[in-house]
Formats: sequence, structure tokens, C-alpha cells
Amino acid sequence: MTSETLKDATAEGATTIPAQHEGHDEEGEATDAGGAYVPPEQEPDVVTVAGFKGGVGKSRTAKELAWLLNGVLTDFEWDWGGVTRGWGYFEEARLKSPLIRAFQTGETPKPLSGRGRKPDLIPGHTDFERNQPRSEAVAESLLQWSRDLKRRLVVDTHPGGSESTYGAMAAARVTVVPAVLGNEELRALEGLLKNLPDYPLLLIPYKVGRSPAAWLLDELERLAEENKAEIGPAVGDYYWIPQRRLRVPICASPVSKRTAPFVEEMKAVAEAVEKYGR
Repeated sequence: MTSETLKDATAEGATTIPAQHEGHDEEGEATDAGGAYVPPEQEPDVVTVAGFKGGVGKSRTAKELAWLLNGVLTDFEWDWGGVTRGWGYFEEARLKSPLIRAFQTGETPKPLSGRGRKPDLIPGHTDFERNQPRSEAVAESLLQWSRDLKRRLVVDTHPGGSESTYGAMAAARVTVVPAVLGNEELRALEGLLKNLPDYPLLLIPYKVGRSPAAWLLDELERLAEENKAEIGPAVGDYYWIPQRRLRVPICASPVSKRTAPFVEEMKAVAEAVEKYGR
């Protein structure tokens, strides 16, 4: 992979996703105006998104992939900056955590419906950090949930190593790892690769500028080659993404001139995830 490769990957032409007309429920959430939302029936599959450093695009990647892959967004993040609150679920307004209850009872959680406008969700909770099971139990549970629900699960994890992260990675057909081309970020990536050498990993160059330094590209290639990890399609650096306040994924919204490049890049990532190991 070269700087030209990354530049080409972020400069491909965009295609248009058909606009979806939306209504709103009593809480102001977008609904599918085309009729009642019916979840898809899928082969069991688990896709995990992980990283040993925060702020690398992990949650955004999980949210967009869950939409593009029609998966259930499963949130193992226990901090407020994860996908759960961004989806519109606020634990302080609820009595119980579906995620924690599922692990404690052995029952399969029922995903909250995104009504065809955002991914269905198994929400995270701030108490999950001290209530997470051992990694083996996490892996077994995720595989069972996927079978019972007949749905693909896309799992967002807490940054760094934890029992729930290791379990989610063990259950996954592929773990997607956003790889920001910065020195500290690559050192964190190196730690992940060294500590978890036997997992199927797809590295996604993320927040890639127009002209990334050659040594950063070389370092990413070295880490991937030495640790037998695959490098997938690149995603560019977009100043407007952190400022976005809409709850629906970018890829679920009508495409604009500004969002089209990101949408096309994420579609390429989703295709790479779909094909991984198959």
C-alpha cells in the first residue's frame, strides 16, 4: 500500500443511495414511512470493531457498518461517548440494562428497533465495566444471540483490552480495527497486534489525509505484514463528522456532495468485511 493507493481510495467517485422518506414517532425519532419495519433474517455472524486507543473512529465505524450490513449494533462501551447515547437511548430513563440482564440470566436480549432508519441496537450501560463476564462467556453468548436472533451482530467495544473486548474478538468472524496514521495511534495498534496475534483482523486506515507521510504508510504495512493482518480500504479525514448531531448513520442519510466520499469509502469497507475469510 502506498500514499497513491490511499489517495485513490479516498477520491473514488460516489454513487447515490436512494433517499429515504421519514416520519417521526411520539419521541421525535425517525420512523420508516414506507410501512412497518421488519428486521432481516440473516445467517449467524459476528463482526467486532476494536482498538487499543480511543478517538480512532471505532464507534463511528461500528455504527456505519451495522447499518450497511443490516446488523444489530451491539454496544460494549460503558462510557457516555459510545454509540448508545448517540443512537438515542438514555440509561437514566430506564430501569434495567438489557445487556447486563442478558448476561446475568442467559437469555437473548431483544434489540431495540431502529425502525429502518438506524441500526437495531442492544444498548450499552455504564455499569457494564464492573459486570462484564469472562471473555469465554462473552464469546459464547454473542454466538448464541446471533443464532437466536437470526441476525448479524456488529459489536462496538471499549477502547483497550478487557474481558468483553477479548470475548467479542474471539466470537468474531473478523475484527475491524481502525488504524489512524499517527505515531501514538500506530503504537497502540502495535500493542493490539502483539497481544492478540491469532485473531482475524482487518485494519482500516482511518482519518487519512491527502498526503500521509511515507514513513507512516511504511510502518502500517510493516505491522500488518509482521502480524499477518490484512489492510482494507482507507477512510479519509472529514472535519465535519465530529460536529454532526444527527442520530442516524451518515450512510443512512440522503447523500450530499459533502458526505458522498465518506459513504463510498464506508461501503468499500463493508464489502471488505463481507468478503473477509469467505
